[in-house]
Amino acid sequence: MAESDQIMRLITAMVDGGDARAGSFFLSHGLGPAYYSLGRGYSIRARVNAALNSAEAQERLDTVLQAGLGFYDLGDSVAEDDRTASRIGDSATNMNGQLFISHASADEELADSLTDLLRLGTDLTRERIVCTSLDGMSIPVGTMDYLEHLRKSLTSARLVLPLITPAFFDSEVCLIEIGAMWGMRQETFPLLVPPIDFPRMEGLLGKVQAAKIDTPGDLSRLHDIIVRAFGLRPDTAMWEGKKVQFERKLPSLLKGLAPARRRSAADFEEAVERGVALQQRVEVLTGQLDELREQNRRLLAAKTADQAVRALAPPDEIARFQSAVRDAKELMDGLSRAVRTAIYEDHANDQPYRPARPSSEAADAERALRQDLLTFNEESGYFPNDGDPTIEAALGALSEVFEVHWSPDLKAWFRNNYNKNFTASSQPVWEALGLL
Repeated sequence: MAESDQIMRLITAMVDGGDARAGSFFLSHGLGPAYYSLGRGYSIRARVNAALNSAEAQERLDTVLQAGLGFYDLGDSVAEDDRTASRIGDSATNMNGQLFISHASADEELADSLTDLLRLGTDLTRERIVCTSLDGMSIPVGTMDYLEHLRKSLTSARLVLPLITPAFFDSEVCLIEIGAMWGMRQETFPLLVPPIDFPRMEGLLGKVQAAKIDTPGDLSRLHDIIVRAFGLRPDTAMWEGKKVQFERKLPSLLKGLAPARRRSAADFEEAVERGVALQQRVEVLTGQLDELREQNRRLLAAKTADQAVRALAPPDEIARFQSAVRDAKELMDGLSRAVRTAIYEDHANDQPYRPARPSSEAADAERALRQDLLTFNEESGYFPNDGDPTIEAALGALSEVFEVHWSPDLKAWFRNNYNKNFTASSQPVWEALGLL
C-alpha cells in the first residue's frame, strides 16, 4: 500500500478514535508537544497532522506510521470481535488480573450496586475487583502516591469497566484513567448510564463498542465477557436472580445520579453559534427596520401619487449589491487560492475541490487542511470547513451576494457593467467580482 494511503487511513482512524487515544499514542512516541502545540481550538485532524509533520521533520515518519498502523489495528482486516476474543483467550491463561471499575466518586451508590451484581452473579471474588469508592476494593490506607497506585492497578487489570455517567466527565481522575487505558491498550467495556448517549460518549472515547446499563441484553454481554476473561464458572440462576434485583433498583439509582457540573465543548460551541446567529438576525432586522422608517418618512413627505410610488420603491439595489461584494471580497482575500476554489466549487456547484497531484494547488490544499480551513474526504476531495469561524464568515458574505433575490434591473446593470450574465455558478462572474 502506498505511504500516502497509509497516512490517510491512520489519520481517519485517529480522528474516529478520539483525542485522548491519539494524544496517548503521540506522547508515547515523543511527539506529544507537537500534537498539543496547536491548542484546544483546533480539531483532532489538525493536531494529528502537526504531529506527523514533526515526525517527518525528524526523519522518522515511517517508524511512527508503522507504529500507528499497529496501534489502531490497521495492518490487517481481522474483525473487532475476533481481536477481542483473541485478547481474552481461554480460561486456563486468565487467572491473573483484576476488574477495574472506573467511575466518579459521586456515583458511589450505583458503582456499589453494579459491583454486587457482578461479584455475586459471576463468582468474581472481592479481591479481583478494583472500585476505589468501596471498602475492601479501594486504594489501601497509607498509599503515598495515589496516581501511581491507579497506574499499577490499570496495568495489571484484565478488564476495564468505565461507568460513563454525567459525573464521569467532571472527574479529572476518570479522564486520567481513560487516557491511561488507551495508552496501555487495555481491554475495555464502556457502560453508558442515562442520560449519557453514544454521541456524548464518542466525544471522549471515539467510536468504540459500548453497552447501556439499562439494557438487559447488554448486562448479559458484560456477564459473558467477565466470565470468559477471568475463567469463571458461575451459577446461571444466581446471575439471573441478581440481575432482576439490579434492574428493579436501577430507576431509583438513576434518579439519584449527580448532575454534570461542566458542559461539553460541543455544547459550548453550539451555544456560541446560536448566540452569533441570533446577533446576526438582530442586525438584519435592525437594518430592515431602519429601511422601513426611511420609507415611511418619504411616504409621509410625498405630495403626489407619483412621489408616493417612488417612496415605496426598494432602496438602491446597486449600492447594496456593491456593499455585499466588498464585504465578501475582503473576507475571500484573506484566504489562499485553494480555499477560495474549494469554496467556489462547494457553494456554486455543490462539488468537492480536486486539485491535480502532485501540484502547488495540492500542496496549498494540504496546508489549508492542517490549518483546519478545509476538510478532506478520501473518496471525493476537499470541502470548506464550515465549522471554522473564518470560513463561516466568508460563506455568509457570499450568500449576501449570490442568494439574494436581485431584481431584473440589477441584473441588467450587472450585464452592462461586467459584460456577463449574473449567475452564481459562473466562474467568470466570481473572477470578475474578485472573489477567486
